[in-house]
Amino acid sequence: KQLTPLLSLEIMDMRVNNKGGYFMYTIKDIKVELLNPEEVKNFIKNHGIFACECYQTPEKFAERVGLSCLKEGHTSGSRADMFKFRIHAPRYTCDQIMRHSVGTAINCQSQRYVDMDDNFSIYAPPQVMCNDIATTLYQYYEDSCKEHYALVRREMNNLGITGEKANDLMRTMLPIGVACNLTMGFTIEALIHFMNKRLCVRADEPIREVARLMRAEVLRVEPRYEELLVPQCVSSLFCPEKHGCGRYPSREEVEEFIEMGRAAKRASSERFIDIDDTWEGDDNYNVID
Repeated sequence: KQLTPLLSLEIMDMRVNNKGGYFMYTIKDIKVELLNPEEVKNFIKNHGIFACECYQTPEKFAERVGLSCLKEGHTSGSRADMFKFRIHAPRYTCDQIMRHSVGTAINCQSQRYVDMDDNFSIYAPPQVMCNDIATTLYQYYEDSCKEHYALVRREMNNLGITGEKANDLMRTMLPIGVACNLTMGFTIEALIHFMNKRLCVRADEPIREVARLMRAEVLRVEPRYEELLVPQCVSSLFCPEKHGCGRYPSREEVEEFIEMGRAAKRASSERFIDIDDTWEGDDNYNVID
């Protein structure tokens, strides 16, 4: 309670100095750029050229073959091409993205080779940004981190430790939410898997925002990928999560629905009856009741 008046004054100062805003890194600052849009426009055809070898299909049908293979999940012929993205997100989000290591190529901004003095901004979640006191506390923390980082930098310089060596020793001071840059390539299989996992509402909000932006970048140049770049429940028609959002039934519920359908089909097949046709010369025949 004693801190609240001080925070309120600080909020007012921030709004005056920053024209009504704050200095921190927010979800609106997350950015994604598709680096090879012209190549992506040809990926389905490229996929088909590879796949045509299987049946010795003439290459003039490559586009059709590629699209057919894509829809049926025959993606081995697509692995020579990668969707390449530049991603700007919190460092911990980049770490989560880099856990997708199969079918990907990764290059992340180094905190050793890059001087972080001018790249220092801490991610503040939307739940924080909608509360003045929480926002101010986050801002205090960011300012404090910057100040201590600068003080240690100065002391390192006094010790004759500069540049890359100083960065290497000082990167342990950096918060996990500091802004970071990442370039990453995905095969279509890896991209589908990424979307299955990270478009789910159970995914962390920043990485879900990255997934949404990646999807938008791809569909902007090749809309035919739309039905593939979806949460797992949309492609599987059931939710694999223990605590799902309720958009789709669980696997157990789907299995129950299937069994109900099979039971209804069996009951229907048992409803045949024999009818003695009175037409002259005709044999008896079965008619569905």
